[in-house]
Amino acid sequence: MSKLVEKRIHLRIPSSRPVVFWVNQKAVYATMTDFSKHGIGFITSETMPNHTLIEVHFDISIHYQGGEVKAFQFKAEVKHCLDIHERNHIGVKLDMPSVEYATIFNHLSAA
Repeated sequence: MSKLVEKRIHLRIPSSRPVVFWVNQKAVYATMTDFSKHGIGFITSETMPNHTLIEVHFDISIHYQGGEVKAFQFKAEVKHCLDIHERNHIGVKLDMPSVEYATIFNHLSAA
């Protein structure tokens, strides 16, 4: 049995939040599996070629601010689309995450 090698450089935080992304003027719904300072992973029934440019919309619950929910919208590039049973895991790199997003990620990852 082959051993999986972790190639990811950045810390990931698990998630199960809903995600909407736009590609070619079409809205696609997905479930976020994890997020990092520079990208997110999600599960969807759609397939997506590598390097496809998308716009992704998601929110993060901020427990340290009384459960406030912050909404984010970023342009992103598809880095991988993996067939996992009858769905796909898509990983995207966020194009220039905001200072607010980075601050929230840093706080959550330090917890």
